[in-house]
Amino acid sequence: MDSTTKVEFSAIGFCPAFAGADVGRLYEDLGYDIKQFGENHNQSADVFAEMRDIRLLAGPANFVTRDPGVIASGVAAVQVASGGRAICGVARGDSAVMLAGKRPQRHDDLVRDLGFLQTYLGGGSLQFGDERSSLEWLGDLPYAPVPVELVCSGPRTIALAAALADRVGLSVGGNPERVRWAMEIIEASLAEHGRTSADITVCAYLPLAVTSDRQSGRQALVSRTAGWAHMSSIPGNDLASQPAILQRVTTKLRSGYDYRFHTESAPLHNANTAMIDPEFADWFGVGGPPSYMAERLIELVELGVGCFGVAVPLHEHNVMATEVMPAVRKAVD
Repeated sequence: MDSTTKVEFSAIGFCPAFAGADVGRLYEDLGYDIKQFGENHNQSADVFAEMRDIRLLAGPANFVTRDPGVIASGVAAVQVASGGRAICGVARGDSAVMLAGKRPQRHDDLVRDLGFLQTYLGGGSLQFGDERSSLEWLGDLPYAPVPVELVCSGPRTIALAAALADRVGLSVGGNPERVRWAMEIIEASLAEHGRTSADITVCAYLPLAVTSDRQSGRQALVSRTAGWAHMSSIPGNDLASQPAILQRVTTKLRSGYDYRFHTESAPLHNANTAMIDPEFADWFGVGGPPSYMAERLIELVELGVGCFGVAVPLHEHNVMATEVMPAVRKAVD
C-alpha cells in the first residue's frame, strides 16, 4: 500500500432546512473529512444553500433537473465562500429526477453536460449560437476550480468518470470482487486517456451497519440495501452481465422500486426492503462489529478505494468516528 495514501470518510444525508452550518460542524467534530449534502428538491432545501463548514460535497446533482451552468454557478459560490472546500457531485439522476416525473439521463447527454460543467468550473466559456456563456460573476474573486465527482454504477459511466472526473463515486456495493471489477474498468479507462490513479479519488458508496455482532449486522443491512442496490437496476445498466446474486435483485428493483419509500423516514419494512434477502444484503453491504467493519474497509482501500460514503444513524456515526475510522486510517498510514 502506498505510504502516502490518505483515506477519507464522507458523512451522507439530507439536511434540515437552514441547518447546514450546524450539521457541517457536527460531522467535522466527529472526525469526518467531508459532509455530503443530499440533493433532492422534493425532500430537502436547496443543496447549495445548505453547504457550510468542513469539506462540502454537493449531491450528486443531475443535469435533468438542473442545467450545467446552474450547477456550476451554485457550487462555485460555495467554493468562494468556503475558501476552496467544495466538491461537485453529479450523476445521471435518481430520486430527484424520478420524483419530477422524468427519466435518468442518457449516456451521450451525460458526456456532453459533464463537459459543459467542467468548462464552466474551469473558468472557460461555451458558445450557444450567437451567445457566449461563462461564470462572469467570478471576476477576480479568489476561486480555484471545483473538483467534480461522477457517481456511477454501470461500466460505461465508471469509464467516463475515470476519463474525465476528479473523483469516481462507485455505487457498486462493497463485495471485493465487484469492487475489483469496477477498479479494472477504471484502470483501463485511465490508461486509455493518459491518466493515472494519482489523478482521481475513488469513493465507495455502499450500505453500512455498525452493530455488536455479525448476525445483527446482516439483519440491519436488509433494510438499508435497497436504496443503494437499485442504482444498479436503473435503465442503462445491463442486468444480464451482472453477477447472478446481483441480477436476481436488480431485476426485481428495476420494475418494483417504490420512491415513496426512498426517504430517511421510511419504515424499516416496506415494498423495497421486501426485495432484499439477507444473503444479498451481506454480499452487497458491510455490517458487523467495529473490528469487522475496519477489516472489510481496509480490504477495499487495498483495492484502490480512497474514500467511503457513510449513511448510518447518528449513534453509528459515533462508533464509526471513534473506532472504525481510526482503525482504517492507522492501517493506511
